[in-house]
Amino acid sequence: MNQQLLAVNPGSGSKAPDLDWSQVRETIKMLNLAIAQLNGSLISSDESVSDLTESFTFMAEAILEIRNAIEQTEDYRDNALLIMIDKKCNTLSEKIQKAIMAFQFYDRFSQNLSHVTESLSSLGELVADSSRLYSPAEWYALQKQIRDRYTMPQEREVFDLILQGARVEEVLTHVRPQKEEKESGEVELF
Repeated sequence: MNQQLLAVNPGSGSKAPDLDWSQVRETIKMLNLAIAQLNGSLISSDESVSDLTESFTFMAEAILEIRNAIEQTEDYRDNALLIMIDKKCNTLSEKIQKAIMAFQFYDRFSQNLSHVTESLSSLGELVADSSRLYSPAEWYALQKQIRDRYTMPQEREVFDLILQGARVEEVLTHVRPQKEEKESGEVELF
């Protein structure tokens, strides 16, 4: 392990606390753990989604080539086999479109997780800085910074509701109907 990193950021002291032990430092370590885990998951899943996207693009292009070849055949409309292949190509194209929509929802999920890691990191920095920790102006600035990062209206709405004092369960109940509206086939591009 990188000794320079450990010298700057000593490990947890909760197992054998000394006089310098601090719950704030322990909280920051737990925040950093969450950030590292989320970022690691995002990196791994982004690579997999890239591979899947490439595969679906290849399949979509192959289907288009097959359909073009079928349409150029003279007896296309009278050939049951070609008609069946054309119908299967249509079905495959529809399935690929659904997969692309799923990738778009993954993109949204990925953006949300990125915002969470950025927010946790900013929170950790604030909590670690004793000159800022007890300043309401610093907390307000942090909250504004976090809210301004959000690109989706639903993120801002959740943020506003939580800061107004809503419980997590209430917020989730409130935002679920909006999710169902999006699933009706409307695709949101990022």
